[in-house]
Amino acid sequence: MTKIEMLAAAVVVASVSTLASATSPPEAPEAYQLGPFSPRAGTVSLSAQERAAFALLESVMQVVEGKIHATGCVPTVLPLEVYSDAFTAPVIGDATLGTAPDSLVLNATGLPSSFRGQAFNVDQNAGVGYVNGTLVSGYDGTMIFNSANNMMTGYMNAVNVISINWVPNQFTGYVIKDFYKGIAANDTHILYDWGLQSLSKEGYPVEKYWQRSAVRHSNGGDGQSVFVKDRLAGVTKCRITIALEGYNVLGLFWQSGTLAISPTAPGDPVPEFLAILP
Repeated sequence: MTKIEMLAAAVVVASVSTLASATSPPEAPEAYQLGPFSPRAGTVSLSAQERAAFALLESVMQVVEGKIHATGCVPTVLPLEVYSDAFTAPVIGDATLGTAPDSLVLNATGLPSSFRGQAFNVDQNAGVGYVNGTLVSGYDGTMIFNSANNMMTGYMNAVNVISINWVPNQFTGYVIKDFYKGIAANDTHILYDWGLQSLSKEGYPVEKYWQRSAVRHSNGGDGQSVFVKDRLAGVTKCRITIALEGYNVLGLFWQSGTLAISPTAPGDPVPEFLAILP
């Protein structure tokens, strides 16, 4: 075999290897390489205020998914504030995306906790709102945490979004995610989660998102929360990024920051995650 033939064969092998790795399904986070955590290590200490805040953040992102499907992945940055405290029982909270009157407000109400976990009902304040000029109405969702605080399932029962044809389309969505603490020397104080989300329009699936987050509690300074969703199935690549700072202590979650929409690929870095690590 000549050198040229050998080089050509090497290129073919390399191409096949690259294609094989590129088409492999995404792997679970490193923390799960040996399987599920033990019951002791798998229990995560989420406060009721965190659960309410996470339910609100998931709901905001679900509404934005409907907005993206309706109007496209247009680069956008919107202000976002999330608040929940321990002054009521069960806990309640709210989230505001955008600036009034071009804003979306969601409310979360915790149902009484039981030995099985806790559920949160999330609905849209006043029933109508806007996401960057797009009318959205009737959001209704339920987010449910298990007793170990290491799993959450979410159901967006309905949200109506005005389409490019100026008519309301109804979206529904389902998410399953789980929470775990960091295992590296520099991130054992970070709470992570990851999961998958489906979005349906008029009862038929249209898109799939990959979701993950990283959260650092307040400890003498600002806490931080970063939630990211990447579209895996749909028309184009698209990323939703929430980056918040503020209080996250026992009894209070109060953070503000931004929600950004960008035509970013799932494999691209997330610089907001790096900002959480010391």
